Amino acid sequence: MLIEEILIIRHGEIAFGISTSFIGQILRVPDITPLALSPCEVRGLCALGGNIATVIDINLLLGLPACDGTAPKNRVITLNAPWSALCLLVDEVSISITVDPEKIEYLEMHKDVIAAIVHHENELIQVIDLDYTMKRVQKISVNPRNISDKSISLVQQGVKTKEKERYLVFKMGGAQYALLIDNLREILNADIAITAIAGSNREIQGMMSLRNELIVVADLRVYYHYEPCFGDKNRIIIVEHQGKTLGLVIDEIVNIHEFSQSDIDTSRDHGNNNQISGVIQSHDHLISLIGEELIASIMSHNEEIIVNSVAVSAEEKQEKSTEVVIFQLGSCEYAFEIEEVAEIIDMIPVTPVADAHKMIDGIINIRGQIVTIGSLHKRLGIESLHRDNQKIIICHAQGSRIGFFVNSVSDVMAIPYDQMRKDDGEEGMFSHVLHLDEGRRLVMLFKPNVSQMIRGEKG
Repeated sequence: MLIEEILIIRHGEIAFGISTSFIGQILRVPDITPLALSPCEVRGLCALGGNIATVIDINLLLGLPACDGTAPKNRVITLNAPWSALCLLVDEVSISITVDPEKIEYLEMHKDVIAAIVHHENELIQVIDLDYTMKRVQKISVNPRNISDKSISLVQQGVKTKEKERYLVFKMGGAQYALLIDNLREILNADIAITAIAGSNREIQGMMSLRNELIVVADLRVYYHYEPCFGDKNRIIIVEHQGKTLGLVIDEIVNIHEFSQSDIDTSRDHGNNNQISGVIQSHDHLISLIGEELIASIMSHNEEIIVNSVAVSAEEKQEKSTEVVIFQLGSCEYAFEIEEVAEIIDMIPVTPVADAHKMIDGIINIRGQIVTIGSLHKRLGIESLHRDNQKIIICHAQGSRIGFFVNSVSDVMAIPYDQMRKDDGEEGMFSHVLHLDEGRRLVMLFKPNVSQMIRGEKG
């Protein structure tokens, strides 16, 4: 599978990618009707585009806690054929990026949930093999009842249970190790600046800053008595244990794999104190399992400096940023706050309306609802070139909705407040100027109440 472009979705601090070739639209979460006797990954049914779609919780497919479904950043992603009858429920949509062939690592396993890892800025994106993952939606069996004249008895059937768990498999010193994915928060390139800590234990490389959080970094290879081998494939695994965070340096990532308890040999004394909690026989090699005891031991050994790590709460992070939809009109980029946007759809025919306001292009019919199409092009004095590949952004407007033609939708992203400057323009249409890419990319953020702006009224 050749991956050229991905949409980044997030679960907390963990980033995943989905090939955009599978994606139709990104929409707010509609009302979901629960479906009785469905697999646990199926959240229910919803109406999208006049059709009924089955809602699949991507978190549950990945073995993560279920998506809330009501949080402001939650979204549904519609899929193209052959899964057009399905849609994905996700925690948060970030941005779409073009994949640099030199910054993607396809994993060794041909069939697994994660097909590749993409290097993007200062993080690694785990690319989901959607074809393989969708086939993992588990079937359930129901205990049928034999009904007699006097009683109802259950006919016992074997019910398949989910005993497999996901592990990150990685290399150190030529040997392979595995760590339960539940213990991981994210994976980073190891080229991050690390400040040495005087007087610390030998395995401690130092401390790094990650999104306003100070994290102590330990070289796991030293803990296992390997001579550190520094290279481009080195990674820092961010783990959490009992509310504390620690970075662990390893040689390279192999893959993400599922193992059941029956695959793990815990019967023998593996020595090395608590360094190995079991051994997994996989194909022609052995994988040493690292348990929580080891992580707890490293943290305990370095408790003095780890306890002093400073974290920024999720609430504080949200207060310091705003989420926007960025789109292109003419040769410039503009944005709406995400709360203003109801949905983004492909171009459909527009019906002109006689004697309509000069800033109104016409109306469209969306699932039986008539939506007015306003013209941002005319309002801004930009030449309007209607193309089949244009998008229509549907916005909330005083109890109804209004749509706008745009050339394309660039990004859906959170913008830190320190990248926003108030706009003092005379037009009064924009609230801020977004300074992205270190000021090289300027985006004008519209004020709320876009329907009033189109008519030239004051918002």
